[in-house]
Amino acid sequence: MNAKKLLHRLLQIISVATLISGLVQMIHPALVLHLVSAEVTPATQQWFGTIGMFMALFGGMLLHVLFQRDLFATHPPSSVPSPVFLWAGLQKLFASVAVGIGVSHHLIGALALGIAGFDLLSGILILVFLRMLKQQGAA
Repeated sequence: MNAKKLLHRLLQIISVATLISGLVQMIHPALVLHLVSAEVTPATQQWFGTIGMFMALFGGMLLHVLFQRDLFATHPPSSVPSPVFLWAGLQKLFASVAVGIGVSHHLIGALALGIAGFDLLSGILILVFLRMLKQQGAA
């Protein structure tokens, strides 16, 4: 399996994880707040639920694009929806920063740094994949 196919599969897994974790956070924010050692109040539950909704939407959007049948075989690289990859990658990078800030302000526990690391790595991988698409389009 070449690097692009491997990265494609890895991004599918990341997208599923983002979609599922976002849905869990949206439906049961108190559970996630407990897991990251954050205060559970009506306000924090509302905010975490809202954040979960956006996680689910971004994960679902990226998953939708990645699971299109033969996306790269049947479409020239210039027609692949690269803005999806750009914005999904940026969402992951900004989420990692936001979680890091929450930990530094002692709003959430240090366990959340694992989440930040996952988001940081995910964002980098998504943007690397976008770069591969752009290079393929330029070739």
